[in-house]
Amino acid sequence: MSDPYAWAVENGVLSQCLAPVAMSADVSPACDTTLIETRYTGLCGSDVAKLNHPWQGRLPEPWYPGHEIVGIDTETGGWVAIDPLISCRSCHYCDRGHGHLCSRLRRIGWDLPGGLASCVRVLRDSVIPLPPLKDSAHGVLADPMAVALHGVRCGLQVPLGRLGIVGGGVLAVCTAICAADAGWDVHLLVRDPSRSHQLRYALDRPVTLHSAELPACDAVVDAASGHSDAPIRQALSAVRDGGTVLVQNAYAPRVALSVPLRDVFRRSITLRGSFSYCRANGHDDFRDALEVIAKGGDWAALMTRDRFPLGELAQGLAALNSEARHRPFKVLLTSDT
Repeated sequence: MSDPYAWAVENGVLSQCLAPVAMSADVSPACDTTLIETRYTGLCGSDVAKLNHPWQGRLPEPWYPGHEIVGIDTETGGWVAIDPLISCRSCHYCDRGHGHLCSRLRRIGWDLPGGLASCVRVLRDSVIPLPPLKDSAHGVLADPMAVALHGVRCGLQVPLGRLGIVGGGVLAVCTAICAADAGWDVHLLVRDPSRSHQLRYALDRPVTLHSAELPACDAVVDAASGHSDAPIRQALSAVRDGGTVLVQNAYAPRVALSVPLRDVFRRSITLRGSFSYCRANGHDDFRDALEVIAKGGDWAALMTRDRFPLGELAQGLAALNSEARHRPFKVLLTSDT
């Protein structure tokens, strides 16, 4: 598509973009809310996939993209990140800290106003103060880091050993960091030579990088997914018999597993999905993710290096879709109100 931004505006999916405030029936000034002046909004891979029309799945009407938000709380003046998950807090899942599985789950940046605007009104409970960071923009990594933490904590409840990770994007890097901190022997498959070179210097954890295939692993995380089943097939080929394959992302609609299921389960492989993040077992994945990021490291600067003004969404998408030698790991949209 020649101009994704123009398509998005024409089709109403960016009706909020550049608006001063977007409200919804569920989040109104009558609720316990606060107004956030957005400073940085990360373009998640899920946003990019939908903006790069055509998207074969369902979108809310209207759709409000932008759930990785860092900004200024207008009531306190402090820097904050926004936890985008809003659950009912009273169902079977919410009672156990699994709000991400709530049937009434609403999401900022999906069906509630998101970060592609100069400001956004959110529930007070969604506002998380930033810990001291080398760069406040690093806070946009809270969401992918929380997804990674959730996967390692809840999805890999098996003995520590050799862990393979398929993927060279932000989620794969965050998963490698969390897994190394948890004691796994981490092996990361990154096919892009430029990304592999950059990560070799930026990662400050003991992570072994591979460019072609993974060694035999006790568990493998698919942190790539996408529009074909190639990543999960790679994970299945690398995991040992009796091991675990964890799918950390959601595949695009209509992607089917082309490997015969008999070939998977006769090897006694555990195949698990890990969606979003939770507040179970005394943890709060989103807040804990910010603490991981606060430890610093050149990797965080690398992940948030590429920034475009809010009005240059099209240029940001073009950079992500390019074949440039240093293609962005992530694009941040910036707003200086």
